[in-house]
Amino acid sequence: TNTCVCFPDTKMLTHRGFSTWVVSGGKELREFEVIVDSKANKVSCWFPCEVGKTFSVHWSDHGSIVDSAAYINLDGFTVPGRFLYGLGSAQRDSVRVGDQSERPFQFACADIGAYVFL
Repeated sequence: TNTCVCFPDTKMLTHRGFSTWVVSGGKELREFEVIVDSKANKVSCWFPCEVGKTFSVHWSDHGSIVDSAAYINLDGFTVPGRFLYGLGSAQRDSVRVGDQSERPFQFACADIGAYVFL
């Protein structure tokens, strides 16, 4: 089924055998306004945050036995994730900005009132 569940105790979003969560300051952030696009197979939401704080995106495959790749879309900018081969977990906390440098995901205010990373 294409149902989406947010577990209140763990704040983890789960959809079609995959879970994802965002961590900032050592704590999982709660998701709000979760939107499931079943046709595009995408889930989107927003998180409360503190401008300037860094964060990481985590995801887990609960045993789909399907090779998968995560693509993290942060306010219109796509950051490649990591591959999972049918089971396991991964995380990403930065984006490549040069051949040998990365910039951490960081919350900032946007003109439209949403949060983006710098």
